[in-house]
Amino acid sequence: MGWEALRRQRYARQTKMGLIDPRTCRLSVTDSRVYDWATADHNFEDLRMAVYAAMIDRMDQNIGRLLDTLRDLGIEKETIVLFLSDNGGCSEEPGGRDPKVRRPGPVDDYVAVGPAWGWAQNAPFRRYKSWVHEGGISTPLIVRWPGRIAPGGITHQVEHIIDIMPTLCGLAGGTYPQTFNGQKILPAEGLSLLPIFAGAERQPPAQLAWEWSGNRALRQGRWKVVWDKLVKQWELYDLETDRSETHNLATEQPARVADLTSAWYAWAKKTGLRVKRPKKKDTSALSLHHR
Repeated sequence: MGWEALRRQRYARQTKMGLIDPRTCRLSVTDSRVYDWATADHNFEDLRMAVYAAMIDRMDQNIGRLLDTLRDLGIEKETIVLFLSDNGGCSEEPGGRDPKVRRPGPVDDYVAVGPAWGWAQNAPFRRYKSWVHEGGISTPLIVRWPGRIAPGGITHQVEHIIDIMPTLCGLAGGTYPQTFNGQKILPAEGLSLLPIFAGAERQPPAQLAWEWSGNRALRQGRWKVVWDKLVKQWELYDLETDRSETHNLATEQPARVADLTSAWYAWAKKTGLRVKRPKKKDTSALSLHHR
């Protein structure tokens, strides 16, 4: 049925299950790197997804074996399991997608699902792995701790992978070191997830920032600015009302864009990124962009 139909189907199922609120998380429009399903090689595309499905099935079976082993060893209630997916569907296509030379499945070849399927896997969000729209940074985290965390619950509180270290330190009763081999090291930036595990509301992080392969983003509370390396303009989104980033508010709120981008450049400098800031007379960073 193709990626467009798959996305609509998944969005409808997510909405029905209550995973997302359709009032604040709409299905984003077609990605700019997606190619036409009608002219694609359907046998090749089907095989790519079949191999992917087989990988997921194999992983699922072995996670089951691992959990069974914890139970058989009698340490199930003493073990916390945290499971999260990678940062978005993989849009990469090493070697291209020529069906005459690419062979999904065999060990002597390496074929990913590409931008069209990768985008569909992130429904309803935009983009995929290596980008920093929600499709490339938002991932579900499943936590299992029998007797300590009630099963079947869900929270939409903002969390980040940098929270894992403070969480594990708290569980183990340890503290994050201030030095290593006599050298002062940066403190852990994350916040413990233990209050969330206990069912409480946790103070959200004051700021989260990203950079990968030229793509940039920063979030403060409900507001997020994004720089897409193919677009080369700062975009602004209100994630409380537009989680899937469908309405760019950059031209409507230039002052907020300026504040948030300044915060991103400050973060980049702090972390050692070598990024040139656009000159003040360059107003393209504030122009409106739609897909």
